[in-house]
Amino acid sequence: MTSVGFDEYVAYARLLFEEGLIRAGFHEVEAGWEGPVPHSAGTTRVVIDLPPRFPFRPPRVVPVDHDTVPWSWHRDPDGALCLVAEEDHDGLWWMEAPAFFEHVTAWFEHADTGWMDDRPDLDLDRYFRQSADRRLYLYDDLGQYLNRSVRFSPASNNTMRIRHGTRPRNALKQSKDRFGYVADLGEVDVPPRTWADICARLGSNADVDRRIRQQSAAVVVLVYRRGTHEGAIVLDVTPTKEGGTAVTRLRSGADTEVARSARAGVLAAELRESKVAVVGVGALGSFIADMLVRSGVRHLTLIDDDVVMPGNLVRHLVGPDAVGLPKAEAVKRHLVRHNGAPAGGIDTINSTLTSGAEAVDQLRNHDLVVNATADFATTALLHVSAVTLGTRVLSAALQNDGRTYRIDVLPPIDAAAPLPPSTTGADTEAPQLFEAGCGSPISPTPPHAVIEAAAATVRHAVGLLVDHPLHPAGETRHLHSAPQGSHHQ
Repeated sequence: MTSVGFDEYVAYARLLFEEGLIRAGFHEVEAGWEGPVPHSAGTTRVVIDLPPRFPFRPPRVVPVDHDTVPWSWHRDPDGALCLVAEEDHDGLWWMEAPAFFEHVTAWFEHADTGWMDDRPDLDLDRYFRQSADRRLYLYDDLGQYLNRSVRFSPASNNTMRIRHGTRPRNALKQSKDRFGYVADLGEVDVPPRTWADICARLGSNADVDRRIRQQSAAVVVLVYRRGTHEGAIVLDVTPTKEGGTAVTRLRSGADTEVARSARAGVLAAELRESKVAVVGVGALGSFIADMLVRSGVRHLTLIDDDVVMPGNLVRHLVGPDAVGLPKAEAVKRHLVRHNGAPAGGIDTINSTLTSGAEAVDQLRNHDLVVNATADFATTALLHVSAVTLGTRVLSAALQNDGRTYRIDVLPPIDAAAPLPPSTTGADTEAPQLFEAGCGSPISPTPPHAVIEAAAATVRHAVGLLVDHPLHPAGETRHLHSAPQGSHHQ
């Protein structure tokens, strides 16, 4: 689409929408288009404004008389109706005026019934302007600080971290700490938008106001609830000469185990007690271990006899600071430092599995063993041991210079047929690279193939751990082919 074609598209979309407004009884005014919206409780006059980026941004709807429409979590700070959720932008459905009016009418119908079964979004932050202080204020479990004074101290990466503390009487002017107070707003059905609203809700906790006047609290942390969900907002507060309080919001976030695991997936809690061994923590195994921890697994055994070499880094989880470390130790250090994994939950074995007794020991002491060695002897050892014990191992490997990954459930579940043999062979067009100390060419497998194979392996591992396997035998996928060329077993 040329720039002329684009401009014509935008102009036509705007014209078409405005014609729909006219048909609905709207007329143009200075602020936009004013007209009626009928709903079950009556008719409300609104002003509809088309933003400059329309139709790529939805129209804005504001009641002519703000107070005739109840304030709720579904209104923006300036009184506009909050009509379109972030996840509701598909298809630019609001381009057609009739469809948009249906949405506006539905908004008023919900408002008339008090927003029954409302989703408990915790976005109180958007009702306050952002503070000029752009540091990130981090807090842990706020229950221990409730109705108490706190201190925020500078930490790394432009953050401020909460701890117990009261502003001393003779606080040094050059101190970089900021002092505050934690209070409970309780259940919040209508979001407060001013400091007066906050004080009215705090009630007996309004002593916060006195602390602000005495400059013993420059930061106020408010805990609030919507249904069973708890949120918090951190405010920057300053007494004004007129006797009021200027309030803006600080950028803040929870640094708790719940916050760190909330995005791990719905199975994270179930995986927390799972025990997994990863045999081989090279390129593929290191990312498998990383994703298992991110998915919720807290008990890992990492097994590898190799050390991190500079040439490993482009495809490996760890960075240059790990060169020279045993791979198992390097991966553990990374998982603890960067993923918050508990150090006590990760064991390391800096050797290979060489006997049936060792393989059996790992299989008995773990809910799942993942083999990422791409070594035939180790795979066979684990497979035979799993058959002997009546359990199974998950074996993953990259083949064909990274153009294929293969994941085997060994032995297959319910006596299913195993995956057929893979067709392997080097890419004859690719120049071969050799490195001192290696008896075979360096694999040209690209990093993205490693990560894709690791992700697929973890999906299968999670399925086995929660007793919902993806497939009884596993999966083979050819990454160089179009989607229809991939082969699942």
